[in-house]
Amino acid sequence: MSIRLIMTFFIIAASQVIAASPSPQVYRNEEFGIEFPIPNGAQRCPVPKDERDHGPVFILGSTSPVGSVDLKHSRSIVIFAGANAEDTTKKLHDYLAHEVELLGKDTRRKKLRNLQIAGFACESARVDRSDGWIDIIVVTQAGKPDLAFDPSVPSINYFFGLHTTAGDLEVDLKSFRAILEKIRLSPP
Repeated sequence: MSIRLIMTFFIIAASQVIAASPSPQVYRNEEFGIEFPIPNGAQRCPVPKDERDHGPVFILGSTSPVGSVDLKHSRSIVIFAGANAEDTTKKLHDYLAHEVELLGKDTRRKKLRNLQIAGFACESARVDRSDGWIDIIVVTQAGKPDLAFDPSVPSINYFFGLHTTAGDLEVDLKSFRAILEKIRLSPP
């Protein structure tokens, strides 16, 4: 066999393997400038028809239809983007404190320093709930300042949340980190 024939065979075989490999699904939200590959094994919950898409919700480790899932008792990743238009969420630190407070008074909060989105100031926390669930929260802000509200703060708040159990924390954190590492935020 000639070298040219061997190389041709190798190129054809390699291209068939690449073509057969499924490309990852990508979540895109143009309104809030969010884009990232969806982690393997994450089921995306559909946005109700009468609601605006502020970001995706993914169920982790479930084979149940996503329409019948109870988020309070399901491992999940929630991403939410919204206007930064309240005094309680104007500054990044206050925004994190507000999100932790929404989880309730039966929580213990620990600061985290190793969860970041490249190019953005972030704050994060781990909340151990009295019911055994663990919430990991990362918040950031972006976008041009809203001159009508406050010209010193970004116009969009971004929330990234992981809801999991101690036994699933390690594996679910890998999916969560994959989103944080690969996400592109480019608000309009």
